[in-house]
Amino acid sequence: MNIQSMIQIIKNRAAISAPDMAILLGRQYLSVIRAIDAIPAECLRPQMFTIIGNEVFIFAEGVLMLNMSQRHLRMRSRIMMTLFIADEDYHDQYLKAFYAAMPPKKVVKLIARLNDFGLPNLAKWALKACLWCKGFKLLTEGNSQ
Repeated sequence: MNIQSMIQIIKNRAAISAPDMAILLGRQYLSVIRAIDAIPAECLRPQMFTIIGNEVFIFAEGVLMLNMSQRHLRMRSRIMMTLFIADEDYHDQYLKAFYAAMPPKKVVKLIARLNDFGLPNLAKWALKACLWCKGFKLLTEGNSQ
């Protein structure tokens, strides 16, 4: 199965849904949920998993923490590495788009001066307006695609 086709961008990070991961591992969906549930509470971090609607999405750090049997170790590591690579590729594409949408140097200097004069909110608004005019969307934590 193709891991790349099952990766999604959720909250600006590469993730895989629990049912898709179960398919890749050849396991039942509930076994993946049980593996997530078996992680001690003190080890859980928000950057490992997210729930959107009724679906659980697993980020690369979450795949790393899953305790699966030895026979699934190879596929689990492939999934984890694919998620890390997809996450890196997504952020590289985002940075390229960001630099392509940057305003001219004179406008950047003006925005820097606004910030130096104690008007950081106006400087942020001006930069957001310039980027918005070029059709660029800023990353926000609440975004999910």
